[in-house]
Amino acid sequence: MYLGRRFAIATESYLATRAGYEAYKAGGNAADAAAAASAVLTYTLPHLGGVGGDFLALVHDGGKTEAVLGLGWAPRRVPEAPPRRGLPSAVVPGYLAGLHELHRRHGVLSWERVVDIAVSFMEEATLHPSLASAVAKYRDVLDADPGGGVYLSLPAAPGAPYRIEPLLKLWRAVREGPHVFYEEIAKDLLHGYFEVEDFARYRPEVKPPLYITYGDWTIYEAPPPSLGFAVLLTVKLAERAEGAFSYARLRNTIAALRKAHWARDAYLHDGEVPLGDILAGRLELGEAEAPEPTPGTTYLAAGDGELVVSAIQSLYYPFGSGFTDPKWGMTFNNRAGDFTKGLNKAAPWRRPAHTLSAVVMERGGEIYALGASAGHYRPAIYAQLIQNVVWYGMDPRAAVWAPRFIWTGGWEAQAEEGWERGPGVTVVKYPSRLGVAALVAKRHGGVAAVADIRGDGLALGL
Repeated sequence: MYLGRRFAIATESYLATRAGYEAYKAGGNAADAAAAASAVLTYTLPHLGGVGGDFLALVHDGGKTEAVLGLGWAPRRVPEAPPRRGLPSAVVPGYLAGLHELHRRHGVLSWERVVDIAVSFMEEATLHPSLASAVAKYRDVLDADPGGGVYLSLPAAPGAPYRIEPLLKLWRAVREGPHVFYEEIAKDLLHGYFEVEDFARYRPEVKPPLYITYGDWTIYEAPPPSLGFAVLLTVKLAERAEGAFSYARLRNTIAALRKAHWARDAYLHDGEVPLGDILAGRLELGEAEAPEPTPGTTYLAAGDGELVVSAIQSLYYPFGSGFTDPKWGMTFNNRAGDFTKGLNKAAPWRRPAHTLSAVVMERGGEIYALGASAGHYRPAIYAQLIQNVVWYGMDPRAAVWAPRFIWTGGWEAQAEEGWERGPGVTVVKYPSRLGVAALVAKRHGGVAAVADIRGDGLALGL
């Protein structure tokens, strides 16, 4: 945890946090810091949030909150039923366009300066335990990947220095701006599946956030095609229970999750969603049986006297599609695998229903940014983080480090040590890998940041 007066940042990577800190010290603001940290995450945790993935951020700036959505869209040749791995499971990466849009709208340093700071930390990188573990765990995926050698050649020991030259080359190239990626580098990334137009036409989106009033807090989330409304619906529907780690709280939250996931599955797509009716309780909701297990994703938060940034990026599954371009070292996402049928069916230049979302919370002069890696478990973990603050009055570190649970299906859950046992609850050792969270809070005339004990992260500030 870091308690500062002017600025604070927390990420899942100690080097990414340091890059963001240096960007702020160089005369930047929280948006510059978030952009630099995000770039380093694509190098230190490339299995989670690489350049070939997506990016989403909520930004609170001068009393207004907006959502920046760098969520990629399907190419013209997207199959009707995309697979879970392989290049046809990918969409056009929205990451760089989304990150640049965040920086263009809110940063004060030049884009070139932000990239230079990020690259300087990439060149001094040491292997994170998370990346070392992922390479060992997903060796079969990397063995089948045409560019998987960039990962298989990494040292095995955490803390060892390493270089991924193709990724360094890519970041030096996009120092001029994301147009280099979408207009020039894209020509090397087609591989018989993408077309130049798929990249050239892509643009990020900037939209108003969704929000609900929750006690005396306003909770903001990302709009569709993000599942953000399922987070808000879970928070809204869950009945409060006595005891922060009681079986009653777990059971009440699962009851809300079943309805929220049903609504997500029934309505979420890249188009109009009846959000007002859903959140106001005017539609009858069914109950989902289970979320889809999805590891991956990495979250970061930064704040200063003017801005609070809540940001998240992902390939989706670890190492995404399992297809890495050998020349540029960029691993494609596997987001097309989340197209389904009906409203969410695959079609050219459509975005699939998306698991990425981020939270900003506001009460008077207090502003929190929070989020976590979680995939389809995101509504469960985000609801707990929000409840920890609003219901149980936890301070930022307690809210993030508190034992948590995920809903696994039916009335069953996997919960970390510290939760009350009950029917359907499987207890796992604390700390587990049930999401890696971060939080930044602007309050009491200062800024606090918390990195999760579950990850490889760091909180820093001034």
